[in-house]
Amino acid sequence: MDFVQITEEQRVLLDSVDKLIENRIKPLWKDYNNTPIPKSVAHEILGELSQFGFIGGSAPEDVGGFGLSQTMMGLLYERLAKAFPGLAGLTFITSSSATRIAVDGTDAHRDAYLEQLMSGQMIACAAITEPNVGSSPANIQTTAKRHDDGGWIINGEKLWISNGDISDICTAIVRTGEGKGGLSRFIVERTDGYTTQDIPKMAMNEWPTSSVHFDQVYVPAWRQIGDEGAGLSSTLIAFQTARCYVATLSLGIAQAALECAIEYAKEREQWGKRIGQHQMIQEMLADMATMVDAARLLTFRGFYLVDQGVRCDIQTSMAKAYATEMAVKVASMAVQIHGAYGISKEYPVERYFREARILPIPDGTTQIQKLIIGRGLTGLPAF
Repeated sequence: MDFVQITEEQRVLLDSVDKLIENRIKPLWKDYNNTPIPKSVAHEILGELSQFGFIGGSAPEDVGGFGLSQTMMGLLYERLAKAFPGLAGLTFITSSSATRIAVDGTDAHRDAYLEQLMSGQMIACAAITEPNVGSSPANIQTTAKRHDDGGWIINGEKLWISNGDISDICTAIVRTGEGKGGLSRFIVERTDGYTTQDIPKMAMNEWPTSSVHFDQVYVPAWRQIGDEGAGLSSTLIAFQTARCYVATLSLGIAQAALECAIEYAKEREQWGKRIGQHQMIQEMLADMATMVDAARLLTFRGFYLVDQGVRCDIQTSMAKAYATEMAVKVASMAVQIHGAYGISKEYPVERYFREARILPIPDGTTQIQKLIIGRGLTGLPAF
């Protein structure tokens, strides 16, 4: 399955990204240890990343994108996630919104938002999850009612929204009618009046998570994305790609944890020899490396299938479920190899473990991914 083929031009891009990450991004991971990145700093960093295709890089070149494949985007994001997973998540959410506007939006949408999003001047969030609606977007309760002038009035609450607190715009999925065909997407600007409240987490607070409140928020008609009632179908298709991106965040964390464990095993001495010479340590490292590689293959198979334009819910759910759970296991094993030092702040593996533990939950929990896989295999719905 040779689905990651890199051209010379792409190799040059990846080499340039590696230099940026080494010189600029890695120090930031230490500076912002589970603390929010100030919005001004986020704009600055996004501006730098945007020059390498991290924001809307898969959008067509004629609308300002780089025309990169999703597979190439995955290679970029795995590198970024290895150095700073929280920043990778923050960047991906803005990139995803930019791509959706580029692909599904009108000329008016693209003229109003794309340049600012793709240059890092504007930060986006995507509001889907609600207090009573997690992994089943078909049950969204936030409403949009027609205004007399043809615009819309939005009321409701969204929860666990990535980038919410620092967002300049929000792409919101809301109910405009009954049933599964009653959901639509809108671009809502911060100045329209939506409010946010930060939600502190156990890790990755550099990548803010918030509640988003809509209280009689007016949105003009031209800011509807796609046809009325097409919100659910477009969201489910977008989930395919999003699952692979979450998997790349897990890959980055797991690879970093594995490399820390290998380095420690080669240096730490106990009972007259390096601990890496003990058979059980080598077994753990072998298992960790195998799991990371298996997750990488599943993830990039998913990206490859997305690039082919085929529905691949089973394969992308496999990638998301396996990679995120794998990262938790690998990071936990890295802590174990470090012994007591693994639970101290002296070594980074405790942070990798906390960061890894976040990712089996967003964009559909592991359990939901397994139900999607099971439904695809049997043709029988379980939810």
